Amino acid sequence: MVSSGSFPRLFTVDEANALLPAVRVLMERIQENIQRLKNKSKIVIRDEQLDPEATDFMDRLQENSEIARLVSEVKDGVEQIQSYGCICKGAEQGLIDFPCLLGVEVVFLCWQQGEPTVSYWHRIEDGFAGRRPLLDVEKTGPDKKTSYH
Repeated sequence: MVSSGSFPRLFTVDEANALLPAVRVLMERIQENIQRLKNKSKIVIRDEQLDPEATDFMDRLQENSEIARLVSEVKDGVEQIQSYGCICKGAEQGLIDFPCLLGVEVVFLCWQQGEPTVSYWHRIEDGFAGRRPLLDVEKTGPDKKTSYH
């Protein structure tokens, strides 16, 4: 079991939802930059005839100043999100996890770009595939007490 000390911050559902306006704007910007990065990369790969299998492919790609700037902006956006104490799990998919204490177990409140609120959670080891609605809890939490988040 992961300890609460493994994370800089633990969130309640209300705290995670209160942070969404800021996180949503950052995620939108990240996703826009990822799309620009994909488009520009296709052009540079074609024009420079770069081989995606080459060991220096990423270095060669980032020789383009626009690509280097976009990569930096994506990294900065992810770092900004994570500076709040949440975890950017998938920038392209818009996935963010908020560490949360459920009974005695640390779990992740889970949000995806496009969702109006933080409405899901999952055990750390289950990942996104194990997402459950917030009120879909086991009859007893890990401490054997009924839990409703």
